[in-house]
Amino acid sequence: MNGSENRPAIMQHLPWRIAGALLLGVLVVLYEPEQGDVINRLIIPAAMTLAAFLLVQNALAVALGAGLLAGIHSAPGSGDWVSALAYPLLAALCAGVVLAVLVQRFRRHIAATHAERWRHRRGEDNGEDDA
Repeated sequence: MNGSENRPAIMQHLPWRIAGALLLGVLVVLYEPEQGDVINRLIIPAAMTLAAFLLVQNALAVALGAGLLAGIHSAPGSGDWVSALAYPLLAALCAGVVLAVLVQRFRRHIAATHAERWRHRRGEDNGEDDA
């Protein structure tokens, strides 16, 4: 028997959460928003996204937040390649992740209730009526 089965859900991924918090703390210290280089405008925010995922363990929440921030900071008409190309692509990628997660959850819910729905349609609910 594995010891992780007896631990609460929050404790199962505790080392990853601690690593995410430490990584996020280091990246916040290293981040210099007034710098216009690629490291401070693209690499460090992307690494912060990874740290946030390690911290919260929820792909939907991280993709939604990162996509919204990338969409807000995108400027497709500007001459800067990060604002004109990288941020819109990142926002589109995050929108794809959000859509994929929601479709997966929908399919999982449909599959979970499939047998019950067919049993109800065939009238196999032991003569009980819903009315």
